[in-house]
Amino acid sequence: MTPEMFESVEAYNAAHPTTPFPAERHKRSVLRGYRAAMRGVTDDVTGTGSGASLTVDFLPGGAPLPDEADRVGTVVASRWGEGPVLVLAENVSLRAAWQAVKDAWPTHLSDVRSALEELATADA
Repeated sequence: MTPEMFESVEAYNAAHPTTPFPAERHKRSVLRGYRAAMRGVTDDVTGTGSGASLTVDFLPGGAPLPDEADRVGTVVASRWGEGPVLVLAENVSLRAAWQAVKDAWPTHLSDVRSALEELATADA
């Protein structure tokens, strides 16, 4: 199944007001997210043929640091904080999602989705 896609950050934010992507580009770029050793995650899911390099973000606020409280939110992939925005998981523990993605160390979007699906299965 192809993830829900929004053409822009603004379109994503309109549909997901409780888990927004920061509107300002510099605030998006400092979110604690997953970038596959700064190479980006290869898009092998959307079928656009772009093979785009993506970053995975944990909204709102980025993946929680070890000393921060956990949050429930949405995991998205984007072209380094620019549209389109792909929704990968909703209403999940951002700490657990971060750990699942980090443990899997995926380089392809399909592998990110698999790591998040395992998280959903473990919670069920």
